[in-house]
Amino acid sequence: MKKQRILTSILLSLLILALLGTPLAIANDGSPAWMARAVVLADAHTGEILYARNEHDRIDPASTTKIMTALLAIEALERGEVSISDQVTTSETALFDMIPTGASLELQVGEIMSFEALLYAVMLRSANDASNVVAEHVSGSVDSFLHLMNTRARELGAYNTNFTNTHGLTAYNHYSTAYDLFLITQYAISHPRFVELYALQERPHAASSMADGSEGRYAGIFVSTNRLTDPESDYYFPGAHGVKTGFTSAAGLCLISTATRGDVSFLAVVMGVPVDVAEVEHTGETLVAESVNHFTQTAHLYEWAFYTFAYREVLSADTVLAIVPVEFGEEADSIDLITAEPIISLAREGTNLDHFEREVTLFHQEAGTTLSAPITRGDVLGEVTFTYGDRTFGPIALIAADSITLSRVEVIQHEVEETLQSGWVQFAVIAFIALFLLFVIGGIIRGVRKRKRKRARMGRR
Repeated sequence: MKKQRILTSILLSLLILALLGTPLAIANDGSPAWMARAVVLADAHTGEILYARNEHDRIDPASTTKIMTALLAIEALERGEVSISDQVTTSETALFDMIPTGASLELQVGEIMSFEALLYAVMLRSANDASNVVAEHVSGSVDSFLHLMNTRARELGAYNTNFTNTHGLTAYNHYSTAYDLFLITQYAISHPRFVELYALQERPHAASSMADGSEGRYAGIFVSTNRLTDPESDYYFPGAHGVKTGFTSAAGLCLISTATRGDVSFLAVVMGVPVDVAEVEHTGETLVAESVNHFTQTAHLYEWAFYTFAYREVLSADTVLAIVPVEFGEEADSIDLITAEPIISLAREGTNLDHFEREVTLFHQEAGTTLSAPITRGDVLGEVTFTYGDRTFGPIALIAADSITLSRVEVIQHEVEETLQSGWVQFAVIAFIALFLLFVIGGIIRGVRKRKRKRARMGRR
């Protein structure tokens, strides 16, 4: 019995060792960007989210943090608080949290570069040290800038985000979500000067100088870390632009980008593609780890999106959505309410109103009144909101399809009926009838008495 237990233990140990030594295989379940930890795909024009997975899970944002850093710098430029030509000196405090393995310019204390060059270093080169130097120039200190970063995140609706550094190196309590990063990026790319920071694959920069007068670094070129936008790369995806790559061991491979074909543009957030997977099961083929990364996963997401979605007219203008009774109308006693505008949305083929839930609001009902003539064609009499999954369309105005004039006869008839139904009028009528009856009865009595007196006088004669 004892020997049997020992043999069982040995076999279990061998099995565990065998499993540990076997490369992890992850099955492709058909989901877009299936290897990513969290994904958001949105219409870049409207911000409508078309596909999402684990979008509210807390994740390490890595260097996608720099999107907020660059956004705040651009906003400071727009307010005139800093200038693109400012010459910025690297301080000792700006380099306090740098690590040898992180992406950087290897700035030296006292090194001077233009604010413009530092911004391109942040977004193209993903330089961690440049992020801190930018932060100090904008806010005076990194701590003040971090407060600004977190305040701005809340203002943009990124409530599940907390920044503890400007660059994205893994740190305690430094986190975000794919959804929050989508919100921040969506707002950032609405600034043309922000878009300029990642619009080019390469950006020349001038030589730096040193505060003590010694020679700085030579002039050079900042090259984007985004291979999806590099025509010379195997990962090149035509139509892709920016926005920011990211990587740490904790975060995995991350990429936030946009892609355009024709009139369709997508914004994609692909976070946490693992880097320790030896092989991946993919439609019966085995792919080496190098071919499964944030670039291939993002490309896979875009290919699926461009195949699946197109701009479609889900609801046409002038669609009748309600028929409402109308009082005092000359031509009609009801009015058709139609949509003032169409719903044109990135949608799957075959999507129609049958798939949507609707909520119609009629303004006169909310006010506790009835709808009365006169009504002019185009008058806004209500609104409608459509929902399709997590997507909301509207509110869309509901307008009168026709004009209805006021009927004076209807109004007079209504006023008479209302008057007759009034309590005081009914009392007055009853009182009048009563007085009339009293007058008649009094007249009859007086007539009888008069005839009696007349007969009495004739009898005495």
